[in-house]
Amino acid sequence: MKTKARLRGMLLASLAASLWSISGISGEILFKEFHFSADWLVSVRTAVSGILLLIAVIFIEKKSIFKPFKRVEDIIGILLFGIAGIYFVQFTYFRTIELSNVSFATILQFTAPFFIFIYESVKNKKVPSISTVVLLFMTILGVVCIATKGNFSNLTGSREALLIGVVSAIMIAFYSIQPKQLLKRYGSITVVGWGMFVGSIIANVIHPFWKVEGDINFESVIQVIIVVILGTAIAYLIYIASLNYISSSLAGIL
Repeated sequence: MKTKARLRGMLLASLAASLWSISGISGEILFKEFHFSADWLVSVRTAVSGILLLIAVIFIEKKSIFKPFKRVEDIIGILLFGIAGIYFVQFTYFRTIELSNVSFATILQFTAPFFIFIYESVKNKKVPSISTVVLLFMTILGVVCIATKGNFSNLTGSREALLIGVVSAIMIAFYSIQPKQLLKRYGSITVVGWGMFVGSIIANVIHPFWKVEGDINFESVIQVIIVVILGTAIAYLIYIASLNYISSSLAGIL
């Protein structure tokens, strides 16, 4: 039973990573070819995804969306998750792409397991096993090879892109660790839905989604839909669901 649950979690985390990669490619197309900004894209994707997920809680799961707001500690948890785990993860990732390219951003993002391992090692007072460290190294090396296709000139990026990319990895580590208790109490759709909604408030204060920047046409709209639906609502939901079956560190590697 445990083996099946672990396999399910690994498959979910891998699928989420694939969807994030697709959304990263779409994001780069929107930035480079259609001149949209990371600020605007994050405002749209968090607002639409948050609303869709909360509607799903009401009509599909038939639950009250306000249950997390009965406990002060859960309110604080939702706010932290929405700001650091949703808004900052998305903004730093897409801002890194905007400043460099999707290959550079993806590789920096995949350093998140390092920060997860550091946290778990300190928390559990235990040094990671050699096999775990080797697995992590091989995973990152594989990502580098796939993202660059062996051409390391694709990794060119400014110092600002490097700094923001590292912050993105740290925020992903936070996102993978912080909401576990919330997930147990309220389920993944409710937690991610409210996280997206909180994140969208921050994003839209900075750049309201109705102040559109960029070239609007059929292709750019399709790319936005890919980012918002596949790369945000579905990807985040799947990844958070995987944490019910596997550890944060394993999910981060996948």
